[in-house]
Amino acid sequence: GPWGPPPRRVGLPDGWEFADVYGFDEELLQMVPQPVAALVLLFPCTERIYAARRTQDDALRAGQGRAAEDLFFLRQVPNFGNACGTIACLHALSNSRHLLHMADDAPLESFVRSHEGEAPEERGRALLTADSLKAPSDAAAADARAQTAVPDRDGPPLDHHFVAFVQTPGGRLVELDGTKRCPVDHGPTSPATFLGDAVAAVKGSFVAADPDVHGFALMALVRAARGA
Repeated sequence: GPWGPPPRRVGLPDGWEFADVYGFDEELLQMVPQPVAALVLLFPCTERIYAARRTQDDALRAGQGRAAEDLFFLRQVPNFGNACGTIACLHALSNSRHLLHMADDAPLESFVRSHEGEAPEERGRALLTADSLKAPSDAAAADARAQTAVPDRDGPPLDHHFVAFVQTPGGRLVELDGTKRCPVDHGPTSPATFLGDAVAAVKGSFVAADPDVHGFALMALVRAARGA
């Protein structure tokens, strides 16, 4: 699908899977299986949302809202192409390793361990040659389709972008976006409140910037319903 490489192939353990979140209303959130380890958000790249990003970037540059913990953050390097779905998926998984317990020889586990001490740009460049983590070409094509699959009702098709939300070992809700300067801290969270806390952050940081636009989609990394 458009969410990057098949998570199983990169090392997502059996018993975990990505599931659609059908909406931000309380009764729809209650349908999401618990526990939720991480979330991936697809959002439309509208002018208002980008204006909010620029304001946020000024604050991040001044040191406000930066995540304090040492997370596995990688920069989306220009020649990576339209694969922010892959990067968001990898951000979600690699920063949930304290919950997922991947096998030592899982491709993503090996990638994180071998690039642990590097800068985000170096990690992004390393991903370019990490064939075990890159989406096969058909998934990359699906990624490109997803970018324009959810047009605004009236206007031209909008570009879309993917971002990950994770719960850190220190109990913080953090947004990871390979096109931002650093991980963004959205406040304290806990396993029991993570889904609601993350949806509140999505509403406050993304939806509120352009409330009339369509094309938000959310996927949750959850325990599989059956021993899938």
